Amino acid sequence: MRIELLVVGDELLAGQTDPYPTEMLGLIRSKGAHVSRMAVVLDERGAVVDELTSCKRNGASLVIVTGGLGPTLDDITRYAVADYLGKELVLDLEAFGWMKEAFAKRHGMDVQPRKEASLMAMVPRGSRALRNPAGIACGVLAEKEGMTITCLPGFPKEMLAMFREHVLPLVESDGVFESEILVRHGESEMEHLFQLIAKEFKVRLSSLPKENWSERGNLVVIKGEREEVERAVEKLAELLESEFPAKDYQTNHPFQ
Repeated sequence: MRIELLVVGDELLAGQTDPYPTEMLGLIRSKGAHVSRMAVVLDERGAVVDELTSCKRNGASLVIVTGGLGPTLDDITRYAVADYLGKELVLDLEAFGWMKEAFAKRHGMDVQPRKEASLMAMVPRGSRALRNPAGIACGVLAEKEGMTITCLPGFPKEMLAMFREHVLPLVESDGVFESEILVRHGESEMEHLFQLIAKEFKVRLSSLPKENWSERGNLVVIKGEREEVERAVEKLAELLESEFPAKDYQTNHPFQ
């Protein structure tokens, strides 16, 4: 399946918040899948609609949108998704009940939410509200022309809790197997070996250099069908041993 990720928020583009949901990406990889595209988007309805349109054009089957689900003026994700779907926002009574429970738990008493707070319990008509086990604002699960759209809060604690419960079960393996190799040699020393592997095997090879590679090693990631990856790793190990007599590498299969 093709997965795309939209991260919404002005603060992300201003450098005030790290936009990369590292743990979420790791969980997706643990299912044998990967994110094909990630876009960081301003708090603008039109910009989010444009990105959703791009997701559809790219053939995405699952789009994960994070951020912009609160009750303030800059929280526009619900409106943007409704615009894209061509639907109006409606109050989900079950989600409103969840919100009241969350307020009561937070304040230690029954609290009548302000009118503005009701936005956090609204979803585009025909879509489904997703319960937030770690916060107040509900998420959204919607479908359009075979593309599933999920909306999660931007706060990592809430986002990850909802992702694990509601979105991760939707993630399907795309058959990609990964193997990692840590090599204590510089990229320029190994590039000719990478070229040999790329020519001989149908795999995707990525070199992720580290500043202290002489101590920790440079990370080399090889992706593809399991058998092809295993053959490529074995061949690379042989080339490394031939090129560098000291066994300065370590293999690992993080997701299998």
